[in-house]
Amino acid sequence: MALRDLVRPVLASLALGLALPAFAGDSAEFDAIGYSQDHRYFAFEQFGIQDGSGFAYADLFVIDLETDSFTAGSPFRVRVDEDSSNVADARALVHEEAETALDEFDISTPARPIALRGDGELGDDGLSITYGIPSYGLAQVEGEYALSLDIFRAPSNQDCEIFEGDPMGFAMYRDSDTEIYRDERVPTSRRCVITYKFYGIFTPFGSWDNAASVAVLSVWSHGFEGPDRRFLAVPVGER
Repeated sequence: MALRDLVRPVLASLALGLALPAFAGDSAEFDAIGYSQDHRYFAFEQFGIQDGSGFAYADLFVIDLETDSFTAGSPFRVRVDEDSSNVADARALVHEEAETALDEFDISTPARPIALRGDGELGDDGLSITYGIPSYGLAQVEGEYALSLDIFRAPSNQDCEIFEGDPMGFAMYRDSDTEIYRDERVPTSRRCVITYKFYGIFTPFGSWDNAASVAVLSVWSHGFEGPDRRFLAVPVGER
């Protein structure tokens, strides 16, 4: 066998390896389920394939926007511990578990995305976002709202020493100087957080003001095979 015939498979393998991402991980996807009729409650879902196990999962949250807290027994969490599991199965199961809560809190108003950050968007550090409230048709948006993040190390009950100490917390500001949220501690559920980024702004369908707006953040944490992405929602409306 000629030397070139031995080298070609090696080069092909190297090229394939270079084409793959440097790190594996679990990047959840987001779905805004909707608001209650009175716009007080907001529900959303995150779902994906868990790194390490390869099992499909789905989590569903119902948030009281007035108290900025989980309600209705949420979060509801499902993981399908089967090699053949798929995301559709996990999503169907978590909606089944949450059905009573979604009915009880009347989550029936669609959520409207009015600003979104795609994962493939170039030149965006995700630490700020500006938006206005859409008007009818092609009319200009009403108002201008600016949000920004400050990210810092914060205490947690989660042991993150293997990842160089405390996880990252965040504060959120409106118009750069009005603080509307700050972590005093990082919840254990966020694990060992690396960073936060704006994912989007949502309002209730049929709403024409900023009263019930919600900012959704991507939360990147250290995972089994690389960075994992989950989501959290912060009420940013001016009720």
